[in-house]
Amino acid sequence: MNTRTLLVVIAAAGLTPAAYAQSVTLVANGLNSPRGLAFGPGGSLYVAEAGLGAGDGNGTGPTGSVTEINGPGSGHPTARRILTGLSSVAEGGEALGPHGISILGNGEIFVLIGESRFIFPEADQGTALARQFGQLLTATQSGQSRPVADIGAFSFKWTGDNKNAGFAPADQFPDANPYAVLALPGLQYVVDAGANTINEVRPDGSIRIIAFVPNPQLPATPGGPPAVTISDAVPTCVAQSPDGHLYIGTLAFGANFARFDSSAPAFWASLPPQSKVYRVDPKSPNIFLTEGDVWASGLNPITGCGFGPNGFYVTEFITQDSGYSTGDVVRISVNPDGTAGARTALGVGALHEPNGFAAGSDGAIYVSNFSTSGGVGQVVRVNQ
Repeated sequence: MNTRTLLVVIAAAGLTPAAYAQSVTLVANGLNSPRGLAFGPGGSLYVAEAGLGAGDGNGTGPTGSVTEINGPGSGHPTARRILTGLSSVAEGGEALGPHGISILGNGEIFVLIGESRFIFPEADQGTALARQFGQLLTATQSGQSRPVADIGAFSFKWTGDNKNAGFAPADQFPDANPYAVLALPGLQYVVDAGANTINEVRPDGSIRIIAFVPNPQLPATPGGPPAVTISDAVPTCVAQSPDGHLYIGTLAFGANFARFDSSAPAFWASLPPQSKVYRVDPKSPNIFLTEGDVWASGLNPITGCGFGPNGFYVTEFITQDSGYSTGDVVRISVNPDGTAGARTALGVGALHEPNGFAAGSDGAIYVSNFSTSGGVGQVVRVNQ
């Protein structure tokens, strides 16, 4: 079958996508590790698929892609892969590849591929597949793409140069895993989940760091100061508010689960979830974020975020309330003074390892579901 034809199974021809849980409607399935979502100017929804590695859930191959879903809010959505042959690496079925996606008002597509070419032996780093890892690409609807900036190489070098600078435990650097992108006219913001940085890509392709997300810390004694650094913050998403600030969500996987480790202080188990949303001024000369930059905390591992008609939303990969068996989408209202307000869970137990987030003009929100699974990944609509 031609790879640019309809490859994504939506629903049987002529049938309305089934609502398989309260307020959650299937829009597309048959996807290969769907991650980031973004709406285009015509109302179509685009999803970055991290792929299948070499094709069987292991190894490296050109199985990453971008799929366009037309009419996602209708009873008869259709889909086609518009960009194929992107690099993907997988182990045990879990893939890394195209993670982030963002669309400009003129329809220009920006796609972000994770990792960096330095995950390969030096002799293989010059191959076509290896060179794509870590790249921010721009693409057209016809499937033509070109590189904009090598974020992975930039982050890998920066973290290597700062291996002993106190940004993170030395054994965590060098590292790179570009994960989310926000494209604006004339520049792009890229979140690197490996380097813990927020990067600005300028029109000439040059890159500068505008923020560094600190590693989580857990208290050493009840009531005492933060003293124990726990793994990486792992920023995973970026959204911009009307006033120009960037909102960054963190996965904080290590900190979330360190609370329940058998060797951890007993009181850690009573601590709230450790993922956070930071509010970042991209024009600030100070790149080091602090607790004073935290807009919302006490969240489960975040994989996607964005603004919608009723507030700010985070996609939670898995939740403590479900016994870490399902994920959710949480709506956080924005108070008149800009602070975070009330929270409402919207996923009604139907989300499994959700990832990307996009708000539709129809008032619904969309997330990618089964985001670490090849062949069974989904996009679903969560009605509010």
